Formats: sequence, C-alpha cells, structure tokens
Amino acid sequence: MSNKLAAFKEPIREGLIRILLRITGVECEVENDAPDFVDAKEDKPRLLIIPESDLAGLTKVFEETYKLTLNERKSKGNVMVWEPEKGGVWFDIEMDAVKDIWLSDFNFFIESEKPRYLAYYIKNVEHNVEWLQTDIKTGEIRSLSNFKKKFSPPPVSENEKYSGTEILKCADMLKRAISKIDMRTHNALVKFNVDKGRLEPLLIGMGERLGYTIKALDKETIYNQSEKGNSVSHSIALK
Repeated sequence: MSNKLAAFKEPIREGLIRILLRITGVECEVENDAPDFVDAKEDKPRLLIIPESDLAGLTKVFEETYKLTLNERKSKGNVMVWEPEKGGVWFDIEMDAVKDIWLSDFNFFIESEKPRYLAYYIKNVEHNVEWLQTDIKTGEIRSLSNFKKKFSPPPVSENEKYSGTEILKCADMLKRAISKIDMRTHNALVKFNVDKGRLEPLLIGMGERLGYTIKALDKETIYNQSEKGNSVSHSIALK
C-alpha cells in the first residue's frame, strides 16, 4: 500500500497528531450455506473495527463500517483475503491521546451483504499503527513511526450463544491442553478444533477465567512445528 492515501494528502491542523491504522489484508474462512446460488466472490462485505480500549470521544471512525474488496490472487477455496477499499482508517487527535491509541488492540469483524447465507471467520489481519506528521521543510506528510500490531481473536461476546455440547467440547479441549503444560516453562503448544474460529472466543474466555492465557499461533510457528511433525494451532500458558 503506497502513501497515496488521503491521510497523506489532507492538511493536519496545528496542534494535532494524525494516526493511521493501515490495514493491508483481512484473511478469513468463509462459510457458505447456499453455494448453489450464492457466490462469496460477489459479496460486498464491510469491515467493522472495534478498539479494545475505551476511545469514546477521541474519534468517530470506529462507529462506521468500511467497504472491502477481494484480493483474488491471495484467495483460494474457502480462504479469502479482503482489503479495505481505503487502505485503513485515519484520524487527528490531541497529543495526550496518542498513547491510548498506540497501546490499544483492535478487534475486527466482517459483515456480509448476505448474512443469511455467508459468514466470515477472521484468521488474521495485517495491520499497522502509524504516526503521521507534516515535514517542516517540505510540507509533506510523512510517517514518523510505524508499529506492527498482532492480531488476536476477539474476547467472548455476551451476545454470542453457544450450545451445551459446544461448551462441553471446549471444556474437554481445555482440560487436555492444560495437562500438556510444561511446569518448567508454564506453557505448551496445542491443537484446538475451533470450528473455523467460532469457538475460539469461548475457549479464550474459559481459559481466562481459569487463569490461563490462550493465543492463536502465527503461520510461521505453525509451519515450523508441522515440519517437526507437530500439529498445533494455539499456545496456552499460566498467567
């Protein structure tokens, strides 16, 4: 993504700092309940971004949803990669508020144009937070600092409903994962069957209540472990 975004063109008001949340790809699995007459490639989904920190009053950009376009080159089968039409979101804030934005993590959700048939389970989001400022000599807006964020699945939503069978399934997976924790390192790499990501928030929430931290592994770790003959998807650790 080049610096031709509007964030690098519109003047920054004196006394304010511009923050750009640059999003270069949203990788997800799609579940299509009507493949005979609904094509996910023709969907026009929108991206919802929710900061984990309470940023109310700082910016309104997180109250909107944003158009996504499909990257067909990177998409294969039921794994799709969507990109924000505008490359991300940006906003101007007071210097005192920069720390709150910089330290915040972000949750991402894809809203399908046809939610009755299509559901997306986000596996990874490539996103960076950039600090933009006007160059005094040239007058150009430049990126002064760039911080790559790591995607984490969102926490359990109170609106999400799980069946008793699903809860028991997660409890059983959690029990087996805990038994694999090495008491010397207080962590372990394990394999969870999270039903295309749907059960991931439930597992993370249950682990949190019991004093464990569960995180999805990055692709490189999963690949390196598979080369060693280990099938893993998450890490679990004592807090």
